[in-house]
Amino acid sequence: MDCTSTSLEAFPRISGCRIDTMWWPIRGKYPECRPEDIDTCEYDYVVVGGGTAGCVVASRLSEDPNTSVLVLERGVANDTWMSRIPLVGSNILTPDMGAVSWYSEPMKHCDDRPDLMFRGEVLGGSSRINGMIYTRGSVADYDTWASTGYPQWAYDKVLPYFVKAETTMSRPKSFYRGDTGEWYRSLWINQVFDPSTWLFEVYHVFQRAAEAMGFSLIEDASSPDAPCDGLSSLDSTVDKNRQRVSTMEAYLPLRTALARKGNLTLCTGATVCRIDGSHYGTGYRANRVIFQKANRGNDKVFSVKVKKEVVVSSGALGSPHILMLSGIGPRQHLEQHGIEVVQDLPGVGSELTDHTAIPVAWEVPITASLTHLATSPLKGALEFFKYIFFRKGVLSLPIQVLSLFVRDSSLEPGTSTLMRGAKSNEKDEPSLKTRLPDIEVMPLATSAMDDLEEHKRHFSKIGVFSLLTTLLRPKSRGTVRLRSSDPHDRPKVDLDLLSDPEDFALARTAVHLALKLGDAIKEQGFPLLRGVSVPESDDSAEDMDKFIRHRARTTYHYSSTCRMASEHDLRAPGVVDESLRIHGTSNLRICDASVFPQILATHLMAPAVMVAEKCASMIKGDEATGTEYKASSDSSE
Repeated sequence: MDCTSTSLEAFPRISGCRIDTMWWPIRGKYPECRPEDIDTCEYDYVVVGGGTAGCVVASRLSEDPNTSVLVLERGVANDTWMSRIPLVGSNILTPDMGAVSWYSEPMKHCDDRPDLMFRGEVLGGSSRINGMIYTRGSVADYDTWASTGYPQWAYDKVLPYFVKAETTMSRPKSFYRGDTGEWYRSLWINQVFDPSTWLFEVYHVFQRAAEAMGFSLIEDASSPDAPCDGLSSLDSTVDKNRQRVSTMEAYLPLRTALARKGNLTLCTGATVCRIDGSHYGTGYRANRVIFQKANRGNDKVFSVKVKKEVVVSSGALGSPHILMLSGIGPRQHLEQHGIEVVQDLPGVGSELTDHTAIPVAWEVPITASLTHLATSPLKGALEFFKYIFFRKGVLSLPIQVLSLFVRDSSLEPGTSTLMRGAKSNEKDEPSLKTRLPDIEVMPLATSAMDDLEEHKRHFSKIGVFSLLTTLLRPKSRGTVRLRSSDPHDRPKVDLDLLSDPEDFALARTAVHLALKLGDAIKEQGFPLLRGVSVPESDDSAEDMDKFIRHRARTTYHYSSTCRMASEHDLRAPGVVDESLRIHGTSNLRICDASVFPQILATHLMAPAVMVAEKCASMIKGDEATGTEYKASSDSSE
């Protein structure tokens, strides 16, 4: 999920009616079933989690009417009209949109603060509530994956799945962008918003300020030739009618769900307790999925049988949680919770990686910020009616429309000034590591601080402009562990941000860069009235470090907790092989951002969809060629 999701509590009340009753005109109700409706049934494939990746793999597998597919989702469909309004759907503080939250464990290197985490528990997952940013990452991101021993995940191998998934409305026809051509059935719509549509003047000023500092414009951040350093307008998953396009709407829209009722079952309100199976000569084989109703008040247990495969697509926090409940994970940890060990895999729930961010922010005139909608009922009503009747206005756009990407090596040491003559094209660089951006600066016409109580006290009534400085290739690693053996309990998540000293050094550089951008914005004549999230002194190393520890936060870009790597990797044992099968199992795969060998230097929604497309293709390929289900083994062995 993108960190640019918003929290304007005024939006859900603008219409004056309940969100959950606002169905699209002349639409049938989404075909959800209840856990008791499917008890003891049998399916070819069971997809555990109907989130961003789960909707994709379920859609692709159910294309064959002779293949039965079950999706088990903890949330509901929430197929509402309001949830498709781009900005409103990003309101992660409104449960009606499908966001759930809980606090992480205290972050030892960030003043022992817990951080508030969010994820989407709704069909479509976090693609229903995020900032709608569509970026893929660079060629070097995927070639780095390939260099770890997995050549089938190199850029040229994954590019067809990116192309297959998208329909771009704004980019010219090319070999690397998907459209409505004959080769693929393109589903996932995105577009880039021209600067003429940007409704906050500060975004235009930010662009001019970055150019004045020497940064060039990147025409398309998803191009294989895109430079590492520069400013780019971002693609967003918004259609021509200015509606959010989640993976539910793209891959499992109402018409598809209804047309496939004969072979696709969508069970919502289901909490998976565990996956049961047996050991055979080819390894551990899953044969049943056990689940309960999502509400704690009902202890009745249900189960379904599995003919072919189980695909776990519950996200980088949810997938390791389900595996550990099923007895697959670190032996000692499972035994502490009284769970029988089925497969001792220390890598499950380890190597949690997130893009650490530090918000640098200033007060601005309230009319120059998104806060104006929350503080002015008249403005809110006006924007609502502009959207209803004309599909225009603030509500029709994502809050983030552009970003600045930069490598640490392109900045002058100690000054964070762009070096003259810095090589900007990754083809000019000899190594993969130097062909990746290290920092992203996200301009946001709203507060990017994530302390909710502080927001209510200090920022809810004033205009705020933020530069969310983000570390794209962090070295720090966290963990996901069981809180208890109760499947309803949220997992214990230790983000452990800034635990690696190299991240702290890069954070200093990133904050210095944001402060220089702030100075450049002032030089353009824009009124940054006062700093509301800045170091007391940017000349003092002590003040800078204190500020970073106080402000460091998650961007909700969780990844790599069930990573693709050898289970015998001495540095960080892996969980799945190149085909995404869990080591030592024959019919159990993982399909979401948890399998990333390492986090990508970009937003993660589009890569998660690519993984799901490739996973479905591999499953279909195995079936078509009659490949026997065998216990996975490391390619390196």
